[in-house]
Amino acid sequence: MASIELQPSALEAALQKIPTGVPVTMLNLLRFRERAHYPGEETDITGREAYARYSREAIKHVAAIGGEVVIHTNTLAALIAPPDETWDLMLLVRYPSIEKFVAMISNPAYQQIAKHRTAALVDSRLIAVVAGE
Repeated sequence: MASIELQPSALEAALQKIPTGVPVTMLNLLRFRERAHYPGEETDITGREAYARYSREAIKHVAAIGGEVVIHTNTLAALIAPPDETWDLMLLVRYPSIEKFVAMISNPAYQQIAKHRTAALVDSRLIAVVAGE
């Protein structure tokens, strides 16, 4: 099942499980559309190009709250996964806390650029981890 947008119920559940005030790292697994999809607009850019538009601005929001991209790399092969599950890009992004992450994604300026992420992706995963948990 494809998942692109963060669902409020998933965020609420995460906020119950993730300790407050401690660094949290987000594992991002991304699969791009062949062509970006902006509802009501025609475009000739690829999903990867739309994601690059998103990334150029998103990294500024991550840095503004004290976060950092730890790893940003293309994926090569899934060794243990369902045969039809493939990913194009993997990122690890560290945030100072889950509260800072929520503040960032709630920022109207960030929400404006998130349309490029949505247009870019056919599927994704966002998994939060805390060291030592």
